[in-house]
Amino acid sequence: MNLIKQAIERPIAVIAGVILIVMFGVVALQTIPIQLIPDVQKPQITVETRWGGAAPAEGEREIVNRQEEAFRGLEGLEEIESRSRTGQAEVYLNFRIGQNMDKALLLVSNRLDRVNGYPAEVDEPTLKTASSEDNAIGWFIITRDEGNDEPIHTFRDFVEDTVIDRLERVAGVGATRLYGGAERQLQITVKPERMAHYGLTIGEVVRALRAANASMSAGDVDEGKRSYVVRTEGELTSPSQVAAVVLRSFRDPDTGRIARVTVADIAEIGFGYNKPRASIRRLGHQAIAVPVYRETGANVIETMDGIREAIDELNQDYLPRARLRVVQTYDETVYINSAINLVQQNILIGGALAAVILLIFLRSWRPTLIVSIAIPVSVIGS
Repeated sequence: MNLIKQAIERPIAVIAGVILIVMFGVVALQTIPIQLIPDVQKPQITVETRWGGAAPAEGEREIVNRQEEAFRGLEGLEEIESRSRTGQAEVYLNFRIGQNMDKALLLVSNRLDRVNGYPAEVDEPTLKTASSEDNAIGWFIITRDEGNDEPIHTFRDFVEDTVIDRLERVAGVGATRLYGGAERQLQITVKPERMAHYGLTIGEVVRALRAANASMSAGDVDEGKRSYVVRTEGELTSPSQVAAVVLRSFRDPDTGRIARVTVADIAEIGFGYNKPRASIRRLGHQAIAVPVYRETGANVIETMDGIREAIDELNQDYLPRARLRVVQTYDETVYINSAINLVQQNILIGGALAAVILLIFLRSWRPTLIVSIAIPVSVIGS
């Protein structure tokens, strides 16, 4: 069979075939998920636990070992990795390809609830579906408006409660991080000369504060057919409550009067900010940086569209009240969109060149419109 002869003699069939190919190509281009590179990493869930000031060996002994023991035998789990560093412990749970991550996240959360006995200073563990080795799909810089003279690191709590909370609610966002801020905290600055005067040590002050800042069950009280659970609430929530904590009591042997030494007698109490661990500058001005990471398998284009919508909402409604603004400094979809535009340009040029070649090199052709389109499409889908 002479394929070229058949194509020339049946132009309607050729045109119909080309139209079908173009139609399927357009449908595929609109429906296939598009991203820069395919997902080559296994689905992963990260369990992050913070313990301020703890050494890596302590984090491994008190946190990592207990969590790894709880995660053994988890459905779909193939590998457990861990990393301990000063003030932080991370456990990486690698699942098999095709694992239902919503179900896996629920199972991990249930297993994590079984782990108890953490030291008192350990924060609540957090779960993330984005790996720490992933590249951010977008970087956002938060700067001050003109006239705002407040130090930029003092806006960390506001950024966490407003900006990060809104970004993490975008579909496809797996995790965010924050660089350049300082946490607000209740600070107790002791006076060494006052402590020496009363014969107190730092250890005694810490033990007294820890004992005063505690809530515990005091048992049950039965009254007829009812049983009441009694619980003592002793958490310190204000500087005045901290100042009133008794460190030591003295009794005057002559008068019998009792004198008490409180925290206010040996220290200054007030709210302040922790020392910033990172300094971010943009165009010579101090700033806070927020990178955004996508979930494994999420479409980059759709996720970034949702992030842009969230940023526009923040800049219009929330950030002007604090005299702040957010600008995007990196966008992974820029290169992806340029690659898509290049593919579309190749489609048009290839189709035009194919039509010209047919018109030039065909020796005998009828005055019938022949359309030939070459589609050099290479789509990498997730």
